[in-house]
Amino acid sequence: MGFRTFCIAIVMALGLGAAQARDFVVTADQAGLIRLPGDAAGVIVGNPGIADAMLYDSRTLFVTGKVFGRTNLIVLDGAGRVLYTSDLVVSQPDSGTVQVFRNSDRPETYVCAPTCQAIPQIGDEMSWFDEVDQQRISARAGARDGATADVGPN
Repeated sequence: MGFRTFCIAIVMALGLGAAQARDFVVTADQAGLIRLPGDAAGVIVGNPGIADAMLYDSRTLFVTGKVFGRTNLIVLDGAGRVLYTSDLVVSQPDSGTVQVFRNSDRPETYVCAPTCQAIPQIGDEMSWFDEVDQQRISARAGARDGATADVGPN
């Protein structure tokens, strides 16, 4: 084996010649920022139900956690080469959360900062989760409809 082949083998073994997979951790309902080493042309999230990713510009990526879980994230450049790759971990919010058990073996989750508000999470009591989740969906739809409503003169 020649010296050049040996050097290439060492570089590949150390992972210096290609993008390395690493964990990127973001909390559910929070956004994280990734500064990319080059100009990105495409972003792929393995399971878009767990997280969402959006390019702000060609070198700035925002990742928003939806529900806790694990998936992967791949960013490609204009030639289709891997620019960035990571295991994407969405964690539950830890600080400021309270779980309430009401005659059930399953909790209701609240975030308290400084007042408490319901934040349904996977594992919460099902009927409570469905009720609060539906309220959140209705509130988002109302906000979206209000933002697009015609506010011209009467």
